[in-house]
Amino acid sequence: MCIMTFDVSVVGPLNIDLIMSGEGPPDWNSIPTWDGPAAMEMTAAGSIGYTVQNLASLGASVTVSSCLSDDPLGKFVVDTLVATGVDTSLVRMIPDTQIAIGVYMLLFGSRKRPLAYRMPTHDQWQLAFTAEERARLLDARALHCGGYLHYREAWHGALVDLYREARARGLMTTLDPQFPLSPMPTPWMPALDDLLPHVQLFLCDEHEARGITGAEHLEDCGARLLVAGAETVIIKRGDQGALIFTGDGAVRAQPAVMLGTFVDSIGAGDAFDAGCIYGLLQGWDMAKCARFAAITAGFSVTGVGGSKTMPGLARILAEMGET
Repeated sequence: MCIMTFDVSVVGPLNIDLIMSGEGPPDWNSIPTWDGPAAMEMTAAGSIGYTVQNLASLGASVTVSSCLSDDPLGKFVVDTLVATGVDTSLVRMIPDTQIAIGVYMLLFGSRKRPLAYRMPTHDQWQLAFTAEERARLLDARALHCGGYLHYREAWHGALVDLYREARARGLMTTLDPQFPLSPMPTPWMPALDDLLPHVQLFLCDEHEARGITGAEHLEDCGARLLVAGAETVIIKRGDQGALIFTGDGAVRAQPAVMLGTFVDSIGAGDAFDAGCIYGLLQGWDMAKCARFAAITAGFSVTGVGGSKTMPGLARILAEMGET
């Protein structure tokens, strides 16, 4: 019997999140002259940064393929991932480049998206995989990509071929494409049309679902994504929970799970992704996976960023009533 080296191979962008939280002035007109203290955190993030850390915290073996600047900020991301147990041997460090940075100024309430951001000056991930990289990425039980729509240059390229081969080899395939970073008319589906037939589990939030499909009602969004090739679709709705669409035509709802004081929603969707992927690796049915993922996301929003308050597997199972 062949034993895979990793549980999950993950491809996607990594970056730094700078998160500032505190109390800003209630009057917007006073902002130009206001100054005050704030709590500040720097985290290893990006479309896959929180996801891979959370998967590792759950006990999954994870390798990540991405590109970073070969400077102290890039090394900070790598060191953070390594400290959580993520294999970073497929991360390319690119000299004389700048890492992407997202700035979250949570002084006026929570924000899911950054207030400002700096794009990277290096590739977000490899546009072409070497034979060795390809072999290592396929030496896993599952293949996941986060942030596919962020990286226009990668559309219809090597990653599609990687997914096609992954399915042919029997790997589980999952995708959370997020959204284009440059203006693009809806629907965004043409960017995904050759990838979706190789995706078993497709994850997105409700705004992304509408942008991808061009549909308004979420039931129509889910149906169109299934027709486009995805086997199962989960549309995440924040504090409204999630909707699960399967090929048998069923639509199931998973309520959100609140586990403490809400701090911020940064990375909550990434935590949900990690929970779903972990559950599928255990052979759980989708209802149990979604419940586990909702609890994982529920822990995420009680701390800064998407991984700081991620507990171990035992704590989540206890919340589910299991040991």
